[in-house]
Amino acid sequence: MEGIEKYLLHTSRKIVPLLKSLAKRPDLITAKIPDSSHSVITAVLDILPDRNLIILDYGPDDSLNRKLLEAERIICTTYHEMVETRFSCTDVKRVKYKGEPAFAAPIPTSVLHLQRREYFRIKPLISHPAFISVMRDDEHPLKLKIIDIGAKGLSLDDKSLQLKLSEGDRIENCKLTLPANPSVKVNFEIRYITDIGSKEGQTTHRVGGKFVNLNANDEFTLQRFINMVQMEQNAKLKG
Repeated sequence: MEGIEKYLLHTSRKIVPLLKSLAKRPDLITAKIPDSSHSVITAVLDILPDRNLIILDYGPDDSLNRKLLEAERIICTTYHEMVETRFSCTDVKRVKYKGEPAFAAPIPTSVLHLQRREYFRIKPLISHPAFISVMRDDEHPLKLKIIDIGAKGLSLDDKSLQLKLSEGDRIENCKLTLPANPSVKVNFEIRYITDIGSKEGQTTHRVGGKFVNLNANDEFTLQRFINMVQMEQNAKLKG
């Protein structure tokens, strides 16, 4: 991602409050071992600044937990208030926290937090889902549900692993189907592929990326859709 440095937090004054906010809900986190398919769904249980420790929930699968403990580094990804938040942990240990097993690691020295407005994402309404149609070699479009969307990109749900693509791949001439708006043609570059856990114990295969060379008219349509969803969500909150 271009200019990623400006989205990195480096000081404990900024990192500790952000990590503490992850523990309040708590937000579900995917802890992944780099260059492998192994990951554990976890959450921040506590931050102990005096001991320089972050405490993470222990996973339900003992074999995966052992792999995570043996790894030199794990990458933790979550979507806090719909903003991608990512950090690495090293020297992960098994500890007891309030009588239960947990992971403990030094508080990360940097955290990626894409809080800038250009990376703001909004979830389409459940009652009015949005989709992206991707052309395949057999010329039959693959229709996938959009998880969240913003002016610069989106993430989509590929539960059945149908895309069979890798980070950095570009998909041309995709069609966005947006409720109450004209469809939008986009070129889409894949920036990450990850598994995201749900409170129900299900795992969603999330593919995220950015739009490439989006023209002004399509960008206007997309922004209008985002504004429309925000207005409807705000109206629901106000009753």
